[in-house]
Amino acid sequence: MADENEAAEAAPAEAKPAGGGGGGGMMPALLIIVLMPVVSFAMFKFLFIPMIKAEIPEPGEDALHDIKPEDINVEHASGDLEYKVDLDPVTANLRGTAQTRFIRVAAVLRSADPELTDVVESNKGRIKEVIGSVIGSKTLADLEKPEIRNVMRNQMKQGFEHVLKKPIIEEIVFAEFVVQ
Repeated sequence: MADENEAAEAAPAEAKPAGGGGGGGMMPALLIIVLMPVVSFAMFKFLFIPMIKAEIPEPGEDALHDIKPEDINVEHASGDLEYKVDLDPVTANLRGTAQTRFIRVAAVLRSADPELTDVVESNKGRIKEVIGSVIGSKTLADLEKPEIRNVMRNQMKQGFEHVLKKPIIEEIVFAEFVVQ
């Protein structure tokens, strides 16, 4: 009987793997966690940095190093050469107010280009349409934001450049900005 007990105790011990408890599934995850930073560092050092260094020109190759400040001629427009055009006020309904609130904006367009007056006069209807669409797309909540005037200036400027086919307008000043 003692021999049977010893045989029964020996059988389960032989069935167990020699490594002990499970956990063999964690080994690949641990290897990835340990090896990924090492692989990333090696790729950056031996692959990316040499590629970047190959693209950087040598100091004598670039012609920009031969330019001196005296060689550059920059003309500045004086304040007397500023041209401006006063636009008539444009009124539009605010979006989302069931057409009970409106906004009225009168803008002054400024530029150093002497063609400003002629270009604006020949495209006055399209310019007023741009202003109307920009101000009409705003809600009452939009107008409460502190940066709304700058946002509207930028949107109008982009619209004017599209309509006029060239960036002639340098500054937009709101002479009148009323929300009722």
